[in-house]
Amino acid sequence: MNDRETLLDLLQRYFDGLYRGDAELLRRVFHPQARLFGEVKGQVLRRELEPYLMQVAARRSPMESGEAQRMKVLALQIDGAIALATVECDMLGFHYVDQLSLLRQDGQWAIVNKLYTHLEP
Repeated sequence: MNDRETLLDLLQRYFDGLYRGDAELLRRVFHPQARLFGEVKGQVLRRELEPYLMQVAARRSPMESGEAQRMKVLALQIDGAIALATVECDMLGFHYVDQLSLLRQDGQWAIVNKLYTHLEP
C-alpha cells in the first residue's frame, strides 16, 4: 500500500471509531502524545488524548443513536513523512470540520494533532 492508501485507511478507522464510539480503535490511529484543540460555539477547547477518548467512550455514539455515518475526507496533502487531512464529520447534531496533522514514524502513520470546529449549516 502506498502512503495515500495507508492514510485513507487510517482516516476510515478514525471515522469508524467516532461513529461507533470505539475509544480503542481511536487510540490506535492517534499518537499517544497527540493534542486536540477546537472551537465549538464560541468555546475554545484543549484536550489531551486520554480524556478525549474517555469522553468518546462515555457518550452515546452516532451508531447507537441510529444516525447514518456521514463523514468524509475533503482534502489530503502528503509531504514526505508528514500529512494534513481535512475531514468533515456530521454527527450528534454537529457539523465538525477537522484538520488532522499526521506523522509517519518508524513506518507507521499516526494523528499527532486534531484541530476542529463546528460550522453552522
